[in-house]
Amino acid sequence: MHPTTSQPELLQGTATQWSSTAHLQTKWDWRAVGNFIGGGTGAGLLLSATWLAPSIQAYRVQAALGLVIVALGLLCIMAKMGRPTRAFNIFRHVQTSWMTREGFAMPTLFGCGALSLFQSEVGAMAVAATLSALFFLYCQARILGESKGIPAWSDPRIVPLILSTGLAEGIGLASLCSAFVPGSVSSPLAGLLLATLALRYLAWHRYQKGLSVDEIPRETFAVLGHFSGNFEVSGHGLPAALLVTGLLLGGTATTGLAATAGLIAAVTGWSLKLTLVTRAAYFYRKSFSLSALMAQGRART
Repeated sequence: MHPTTSQPELLQGTATQWSSTAHLQTKWDWRAVGNFIGGGTGAGLLLSATWLAPSIQAYRVQAALGLVIVALGLLCIMAKMGRPTRAFNIFRHVQTSWMTREGFAMPTLFGCGALSLFQSEVGAMAVAATLSALFFLYCQARILGESKGIPAWSDPRIVPLILSTGLAEGIGLASLCSAFVPGSVSSPLAGLLLATLALRYLAWHRYQKGLSVDEIPRETFAVLGHFSGNFEVSGHGLPAALLVTGLLLGGTATTGLAATAGLIAAVTGWSLKLTLVTRAAYFYRKSFSLSALMAQGRART
């Protein structure tokens, strides 16, 4: 969850004159990024564990890791809040806030997820936890998509981008885990990771092409342009080549190459979120105070 005091629905209000230069938001830092990483990676891990874990033991390892990652992301954002007790305020605005909806996913996510670790097979509790994690991820994507004051966030194409990279990150870590679990079925997992990387690549290109030159600060374009080349090659071309090679060779090569590709997919996804939230988040300042708007009590998204 994110602090309601920092929801950047920033620049809705009476029209005033834009300044000529863009400013980088600083309210959301690496701790907010940590929450986005935790939600996406944890959801992808839970999905992979529920769907493709070769044994209940493998499921428990991957699901427990997924729950821990989501929890670490929440701890990051609580550390940013200063007064963690204010976190309970998010439960007051379910009709209007995607933060509140994200918060309501947590009891089922952690409750069903914890219970699933003690069951003898992957069953209803695991499915419920996975569906809650996917809804948690969707809420995070919508939080960015509804943040009207930051042009790089408010484009609706950011929603499928956040969804696809979250799944790629989690399934990537599941591929890495499979290298250490005897009897893991690597080929289906490698194929699933390859598919999610393809979806992320398409979502990234659609997001970039959809950005309007007239509305997006040139500083944002500079950051995304510098990031794009490495992201496409290192985050998609390289892991895809490793996965295809592993699938063609089969056997232990599939496991090893899929594990390497999975780690690369996860790390580059985390880098994407860090770039979007802390480096590309420029806005044009109006005559009223941006900081004051960001400090308003409740989000209306």
